[in-house]
Amino acid sequence: MVKDLELRQRPDLIDGVWPLEAFWDQAEASIKYGFIGIGQGGSKIVDAFAGIRSAKDGEPVYTCMIVNSNLGDMKPLRNIPKHLQFGLKGYEQGVGKNPEIGRKAFLENGEEIFDQIQTRMADCQMIFVVAAMGGGTGTGAINDLVDAISDYSGIPASAIISLPVPHEVESLNAYNATSELISKLGELREDENGRHYRGIENISILDNLKIFEDHSQNPEFPELKLTWDFYSNYKVASIIHEWNVLTGMESHISLDAADLMNNIMQTGGVLTYAKKKINLDETVSTEDLLTQIVETYKGKNVLANGFDYKKDMKALGLVVVMPKDRADMLNQDTLELLRFKFRDELPNVGIYPGFVSYDNSQTAIVYTIASMAGLPERAKNLRKEAEELQRIREEKERNASGFNMGEKIGRTTLNAPVKKVTQSSNPFGNNAQKQTAAATEEKPKKFNPFSR
Repeated sequence: MVKDLELRQRPDLIDGVWPLEAFWDQAEASIKYGFIGIGQGGSKIVDAFAGIRSAKDGEPVYTCMIVNSNLGDMKPLRNIPKHLQFGLKGYEQGVGKNPEIGRKAFLENGEEIFDQIQTRMADCQMIFVVAAMGGGTGTGAINDLVDAISDYSGIPASAIISLPVPHEVESLNAYNATSELISKLGELREDENGRHYRGIENISILDNLKIFEDHSQNPEFPELKLTWDFYSNYKVASIIHEWNVLTGMESHISLDAADLMNNIMQTGGVLTYAKKKINLDETVSTEDLLTQIVETYKGKNVLANGFDYKKDMKALGLVVVMPKDRADMLNQDTLELLRFKFRDELPNVGIYPGFVSYDNSQTAIVYTIASMAGLPERAKNLRKEAEELQRIREEKERNASGFNMGEKIGRTTLNAPVKKVTQSSNPFGNNAQKQTAAATEEKPKKFNPFSR
């Protein structure tokens, strides 16, 4: 048990499992994020964020809390302390994937929960509400909680949501809740003090189907032998945390925390993340390096695929992490060349680049984060997916063989002759045989068992 606890508290690993990149200890997280998980799926994702430890003192980096109806779902969590786990009283056995009941459960307990948020996250610069879109608790509660944080806390609200693997009930729930949440990106609001803000500042979308396929075909760390759900949780926690460390690292050409917040995180877009490692021993020229850097954002997205970058990109943040002994491959001159390439690729898009260095001999790591005015492919097609699954189920019900076994069959009674038996003291005596023979000659009589 002690060994397990010591492993979980290692700051180079998330939750004692997932390795962070080698620059993890060169800066503290630059933006103070808070994370609130709702429902089982959201709670598991936030538990991964709660497993991120500070390089300075080994304490948790982020303020995290979770809200759920089913108390049994909280037991497997490894990193969220009990006093930051909030059950929905009156709904301790769950809400059965019913978002309406999930919303009701949250609203009945919302006053106490929001008081805790106001107390524990008062110093956060941004609060992420995290939920799996498909169940009942998170799907039912996320829109009300996002509105409450945006309107009453004075802290910018964001969301991290996961789309379920296709399933009739879950896909329908996901579509209804996600479509309402997405609409808040374009809502500009003003409170009574004159503060202007969006209904939600950004949304990160995890496509569980995409991540499941990645995990089964080409997992990042196969030796960890993780199930796909933990793999997914660590992927999103690591990419957001590594970005938060990158923007705090020292550099002459930097994308700092203010750039990230003002120009990416608070632009009312869906966020898409990409990450690419480049072996510099195989990169033959600066031109080749620049081409690979530019192409990173178009590569396989970390969380979801199918964005229309040409049409929908609003802003792009880029950080290249170079080995210290090769950092001179990127300078102000190459930065301008990089900007020219991006202008050709993405005209009228704000590009915010940065370069930092770390202790590695051959590998450069490229990170991109884009604010998009459009959805990934799976989210775009979520309504069609839900309707098609519903159609398939209805057609199957119509074509089912059913339970009709036909009309009742009347019972037929065979009127066989009845042999009358006359009992005697000895069935083999002469008198008994005569009585039996006489009885056999009599005609059978009709008998009604219900006659009175």
